[in-house]
Amino acid sequence: MTDDTKSERVQAFRRQHGLALDEEAKSIWMATLGPFEFPLPNWRWRREIVAAHDEHHIRTGYDTSAKGELLVASWELGACVYADWRARLLCRTLMMIGLLRYPAQVIGAYRRGKFEAGL
Repeated sequence: MTDDTKSERVQAFRRQHGLALDEEAKSIWMATLGPFEFPLPNWRWRREIVAAHDEHHIRTGYDTSAKGELLVASWELGACVYADWRARLLCRTLMMIGLLRYPAQVIGAYRRGKFEAGL
C-alpha cells in the first residue's frame, strides 16, 4: 500500500468519525476519553504518530469510543509500534486504565498486537 493510499484511508477514517482532518497541524489536542475531554499541547511526538494511530484503528477495527481507544493503545503497546518513549508511556497509561474496566479485552488486544507484530 502506498503512502498516498494510507493517507486517503486516514482522511476517510477521520471524516467518518468526525475527527479533525488537520490534526498534525494543530497546536492544541483535544484529548477525549469517553465523556471526558480536555485540551493538551499537541506535542511534536504526537503530531508525528497521530496518522499511524488512526491507521491502527483502521487495521484493528477498534472504534474511537473510550473502549476503542483503550484497546488500540493496548494493541500498539503489544505490537511495539512507537519508538518514542512518550508515545509508549501514553499507551501504557491507557492500557492500565483499560485493565481496570475491560481486563480480558485489553489483554486480548495486547496479545493480538504481539502476535501481529511477530513478537
